Amino acid sequence: MARMVHELECDFVQWAVGAFRSQRPDPMAPTFDKRAHVRYFLRCLKTHLPTAYTSNDSQRMTLAFFILSALDLLDALDTNITEAERTAYVDWIYRCQHPNGGFRGFTGTDMGERQNEENEHWDPANMAATYFALANLALLGDDLERVNRRGCRKWLKRLQLSDGTFGEALGRDGEVHGGRDMRFCFCAAAIRWILGGDEEKDEQLDVDGLLRFLEASQEASQTVPSKKRMVRHLLLLLRDEGSIAHPGLQLDGHIAP
Repeated sequence: MARMVHELECDFVQWAVGAFRSQRPDPMAPTFDKRAHVRYFLRCLKTHLPTAYTSNDSQRMTLAFFILSALDLLDALDTNITEAERTAYVDWIYRCQHPNGGFRGFTGTDMGERQNEENEHWDPANMAATYFALANLALLGDDLERVNRRGCRKWLKRLQLSDGTFGEALGRDGEVHGGRDMRFCFCAAAIRWILGGDEEKDEQLDVDGLLRFLEASQEASQTVPSKKRMVRHLLLLLRDEGSIAHPGLQLDGHIAP
């Protein structure tokens, strides 16, 4: 699982790494200062985030993913955190787990005993935060035993729309917010893959509907590199089902294996 997460995170930072590569030797070309990057991300992990990130306080789970994955890619994660720190990070992630399935972006919306039917829609689990939370746990070597797998699968199913795509969160009266976004589709497929295991009937997603959406989107995505990579990852996550029911889905010019 950690290997798969590592492969997925590489695409998020591929553009950054590419910026430091040159086709020709050039003494004036910028060099990649690994030590400076390690210091920066350790500062973000262990002290306070830079002031510019204040407005993103509700996205702490997302920021944690980029910090942890950056250190992992720099081969500096395991060598720079203690077991006590690792345990504290894992425990914080689980404090963001929503009682009805999925994960919050941070703990600030958890109203605890004050939560009721009237205000619960202000404390939703979030699609992206759930993916990042599971990826963070994998990066930190957690066994995922404390993940509410059944609750998460049932919550994920409620987020799927009739066209096969996924929304971002549930609002008042279970209304799905967001949709027709390839990023949420990727997050949903990745969450399903990470959770693994057998699904009960009330947890099963409409995978065929998602694959139909991918099939319709594939031609348009060929001209958008980032979208093309996301479709490719989705096909990898769904390849067993996609190759049988949708042989038209292509993976790098070939029928998905």
